[in-house]
Amino acid sequence: MHYVKGKQVAVIGFGRSGFAAARLLSVHGAHVTVLDDKTPEKLGEWIEKARGLAQVQLVLGGIDPTRVSNADLVVVSPGIPANHMALERAREKNVPVIGELELAFGYCNAPVIALTGTNGKTTTTTLVAEMMNAAGKKTIACGNIGKAFAEAVFELTAEDLAVLEVSSFQLDSIEEFRPQVAAILNVTPDHLDRYANMQAYVESKGRIFENQKKGDAALLNVGDKYTPIYATLIKSDLYYFGFADLVRGDLKPGCYVRNGNIELLGRQLIKASELQIPGPHNLENACAATLMASLAGASDEAISKTLREFKGVEHRLEPAGEVNGVRFINDSKGTNVDSVVKALESFAKPIVLILGGKDKAGDFTKLSALVKEKVTRIVAFGECKNKIVEQLSSSATVVEADTLEEVVNGAFVASAKGGVVLFSPGCASFDMFQNYEDRGRQFKAAVAKLAEQKKAVKA
Repeated sequence: MHYVKGKQVAVIGFGRSGFAAARLLSVHGAHVTVLDDKTPEKLGEWIEKARGLAQVQLVLGGIDPTRVSNADLVVVSPGIPANHMALERAREKNVPVIGELELAFGYCNAPVIALTGTNGKTTTTTLVAEMMNAAGKKTIACGNIGKAFAEAVFELTAEDLAVLEVSSFQLDSIEEFRPQVAAILNVTPDHLDRYANMQAYVESKGRIFENQKKGDAALLNVGDKYTPIYATLIKSDLYYFGFADLVRGDLKPGCYVRNGNIELLGRQLIKASELQIPGPHNLENACAATLMASLAGASDEAISKTLREFKGVEHRLEPAGEVNGVRFINDSKGTNVDSVVKALESFAKPIVLILGGKDKAGDFTKLSALVKEKVTRIVAFGECKNKIVEQLSSSATVVEADTLEEVVNGAFVASAKGGVVLFSPGCASFDMFQNYEDRGRQFKAAVAKLAEQKKAVKA
């Protein structure tokens, strides 16, 4: 824990995470300087929220590395690369650099469980929180979902529970962060525009187990390529989840899909067919959530009830409306190629697939087989559209669009009655949108507008 009363602390990056860190530091008596490249006009929401915070100075429109030289501590937001000049300057001056996750952990009174992975984090985090709340335990889902962890700590007591969705970026800056229950859902190529190679990304994810001890619990996916590597590094009690038919030999303690059922530590909970969220990947997510909640004290009854009733989260395979017999699916949270694979596996053909956004060094050729099998047309948009055309035009017809309205209209025209328009971009959103939530909501608005237009024509 970093004691900050009376200390000079620089917070780099002023969004949701940066504001929460600044508030927590202010409450605990630090003198805070917030640095961000964005201008005040682009940060209006956060500037308004920061008014009234004691001893907090905002320095916006550029991050001057010299501003960290006299700091006692630097708190970095996850969007700031580890090799940023300001962070390099801090390290040269031997100024400690931590993230908002590490800062908040030091002031959190509640037990913490956490999960990471390339895909499925938000769905699984939400499921765990709902299971725990159904079991009568006040639980807040936070971290990379909903509230920043540093914001949630103000509401958490020792009797409550924090369930954290954690990104690799957040794990890059931990020191003592130690969840009592931790899981890696899966690891596939992502963020290779930020990491030097896949090994660096894999190692970053693995840090979620770094400070665990015997008596803590670590969960790994039996079907994931990197599970054997992580298993050799774990010092806590190891559990597994996933599809039982992927396991050679005896099943080790965990939660599995077996013989059409979800089984927890040998006990049958529900039939797999009772789960409302689609796709085999969501069966894995359900197993992970079930095991985490059980290890945190939830009853089988609370877990089973939640599994049967859970309808998913916004922007993740979310029904976005139907127009003249064509279903639109909002999967804006699908920001990498592997997430698109999982989305395509969740629906039958014919599918019109919408791809595009800011490239994260993804390889779209990995979609070729599924595209040939299920997709009748691809609509490409955003900065990455030329790459999509280059890598997938041999697998399906690819057309380009500039605006989201053009994307939706073009996908509808190319679709067949009874088919699906799948908005699973496979890219980051920052070329055209504030974030994936903004992108998803704009997509749903465009679908609603199209539906109204078609109703008007019929009338």
